[in-house]
Amino acid sequence: MFLDFAFGIITSILTSYYCQTALTPLLYYCVLFSILPDLDFIIYKIFKIKQDKGYKHRDLFHYPLLYLPLGGLLLILFNKILFWPFLIISFFHFMHDSIMYGRGVKWLFPFSENSYAFIYEYSRVKKWGLWQWVFVFNEKNLEQWDEEHGDEDWIQNIYYAHHPIAIIEFGAFTVSLILLFWYLA
Repeated sequence: MFLDFAFGIITSILTSYYCQTALTPLLYYCVLFSILPDLDFIIYKIFKIKQDKGYKHRDLFHYPLLYLPLGGLLLILFNKILFWPFLIISFFHFMHDSIMYGRGVKWLFPFSENSYAFIYEYSRVKKWGLWQWVFVFNEKNLEQWDEEHGDEDWIQNIYYAHHPIAIIEFGAFTVSLILLFWYLA
């Protein structure tokens, strides 16, 4: 999540600079774009819809083949300046959700129900053979895989620890805030 925010902030700065437009509204939109695919998680929390597993929140908006063209089309019709930031930030969000840990993204939906992760390694127990360039999560076997390798406390084990992923995300977020303050000065 912090890496998503960082990319939203950096993209808003770059868009403001290259399009010579005010940063403030861009910043709001770009940060919103960075977390918009996770809106389904918020919907589940607000309406108290119980989820058995955390990865299940990716069943409303984490479909890049649908989300990117539809969102891009809406922005071309209403605000052309936001078109490229939306596509770049959203694509980055999907890539971030697909790299190293988690349960990947349904990159090929509606043609495939499988989720895909790249450079995949994360497991609560380090096991040989889990590292793969492309890891396919078959929807039928996902629950069994999660029981064997998943980590219900992944937020605590990654973000509240000296985990390399947390260090990268907090570092990128810190750099983005420094760049933001530098750009505004």
